[in-house]
Amino acid sequence: MVIEASHELTNELTNGLAPSLAEDFVVRRVSLRHLRVLLALTDGGSISAAAEALHVTQPAISRTLAELEQGLGQTLFARRGRRIRATALGDRMIQLARRLEAELRRGGEDVASLVRGTSGELLIGSTNAALTELMPEAVMAMKAEYPRLEMSVRTHALTTMLDDLRQGRLDLVIARIDPREAPADLEAHHLLAQDEVLTISAVHPLARQPARLSWEQLCDEPWLWPLAGTRMRVLQDRRWQEMGLTLPSKLIQTDDLMMMTGLMRRMPLLAFLPEHVARSAAREGLLKIVPLQAELRLTELSAWHLREPQGEVVERFKQVLAEVARRLA
Repeated sequence: MVIEASHELTNELTNGLAPSLAEDFVVRRVSLRHLRVLLALTDGGSISAAAEALHVTQPAISRTLAELEQGLGQTLFARRGRRIRATALGDRMIQLARRLEAELRRGGEDVASLVRGTSGELLIGSTNAALTELMPEAVMAMKAEYPRLEMSVRTHALTTMLDDLRQGRLDLVIARIDPREAPADLEAHHLLAQDEVLTISAVHPLARQPARLSWEQLCDEPWLWPLAGTRMRVLQDRRWQEMGLTLPSKLIQTDDLMMMTGLMRRMPLLAFLPEHVARSAAREGLLKIVPLQAELRLTELSAWHLREPQGEVVERFKQVLAEVARRLA
């Protein structure tokens, strides 16, 4: 089976090589067998490990690699003893292999979905900020429109989700990313401003008159605080420094919004929460909003995707997300 790579991918892949020869080789001669060998080599780190993983002989792996390197006129792996390491061109080929592997897997899943009587699959990655209201509302609306669509919502670490997006294991990632750290290879579809507000548990003794509270008064109270190393932790610590205050010392550290609201239901705590989450919890009598300006300068919540045309279902879900976000704003 010969895999035909897109013109855009082959242009990127063959940059710096003899253009016509390299592109012709990638488009016409690279097969699924070649790509599987590339992935086995990079995952195993040696020819013997790749041969074992694919249940073939080591000479067969060496021949397949030689075919690729001769066709491209460049080395794909540098050899150090029995170990191998991908060159810059090898890394590009591996990226192509992973993308095509993901497309084949997704194509198989779509066929299986049709056999089961469903109408495709939508794979979403989401950070905490979208899970309480935006995602539930959007998923409900999408299922009403596409009742036979299989939807999955995953909540890994952001870096893992972005890697899954690049490799085709996710269709969209809903997250807020600092513009200075925005991945150049991904495109953002802005959804919702993420203003944070200061909240206090309804069971807290100071919650009776939240309008009379001051930052100085609250420093000695128990707080829910973001985990070290997170963007939110940096912003909150910086805000305290700007106000010239000592950081609170009575802390429970978590980034899970469900955990945070569950604790605030039971314990006298203070916490910064996304405004739409805080207002919903306040309506339920769970907490009160303290009228002190947080000014954490958070970035917008966005839907991130690859810089290439999206399928009909993905495009429709982006529209649904935007519609829900407008209602929540």
